[in-house]
Amino acid sequence: MKFFEFFITVFLKIISFLPQRMQYFVGRSIGSLLYKFLKQRKGIARWNLKKCFPEFSTEQIEKILKKNFSRLGESLFEFLNAFWASDKKIKKLIINFEEIKDIADNLDSKRGKLILLLHTVNVDMAARASSLFLPVSGMAKVQSIKILNNLLDSSRQKFTERIFRPNEGSDFLSFLKDGKANLYAPDQDYGYQHSLFIDFFGHKALTVKFPSILVERTNCEVLLFTLDKKGNSYEASLKKLDLDGKDIETDLKKINSAAESYIQRCPDNYLWMHRRFKNRPEGEDSFYPKDLLRNRSS
Repeated sequence: MKFFEFFITVFLKIISFLPQRMQYFVGRSIGSLLYKFLKQRKGIARWNLKKCFPEFSTEQIEKILKKNFSRLGESLFEFLNAFWASDKKIKKLIINFEEIKDIADNLDSKRGKLILLLHTVNVDMAARASSLFLPVSGMAKVQSIKILNNLLDSSRQKFTERIFRPNEGSDFLSFLKDGKANLYAPDQDYGYQHSLFIDFFGHKALTVKFPSILVERTNCEVLLFTLDKKGNSYEASLKKLDLDGKDIETDLKKINSAAESYIQRCPDNYLWMHRRFKNRPEGEDSFYPKDLLRNRSS
């Protein structure tokens, strides 16, 4: 297994040095294959898009869906670039780097920074890019596929001060109290226990309370960092969210509203194949048709 993992790592590193235009061409081809063969995931993505953009025609939905899978294929190389590309190379890819660096440099150095990321197809590149503006740590769960987990950990450890696991919330909190910057992705259904149902594109979605709790306990600033692909480059955004930690529901509405605003601008960059609305309020029917609920592990 170690030899196989070594072989895969070497192969991925080699293809990471392909010219960028070739990377994206190969990535789009991979995306076309994923669109053809990942039928259930495609069905989930299509359903989410229809529900979140009811004003769009069938043709518009299919156009976004195909581009979304194309971006998914490209994201393989974005992950590899996030892993192996130099800081200098990635800086050159961000067309508004100096603008965002100026925003980051003028944040309050005495307050912690909770940097929110969204589950976009290029979330690993976004995480890597964020580290060019601020020293960051992050939270990530252990992946069930060992080789994938090792690759992700190896990549993320290169540009983060620390990777926290979900059971290390107290350490995560301590970093914020010390004025450090932590990455966190709040836009998935993490279950009932630590979440509230908050509107997201007009539908109730379980939204994790953790960001609001962190603000209340650490007085940290909360910012949303996004990375939008523009041709072969990127446009970054670092937007401060006005969370005060006093009213969890109000804070979570602000997070979901900010996420919606970004997704509306860049719908093809969001990871629609996740079952964002899988858990429902008591007594409400399933959001998804039965044929999209066969694999309840995701």
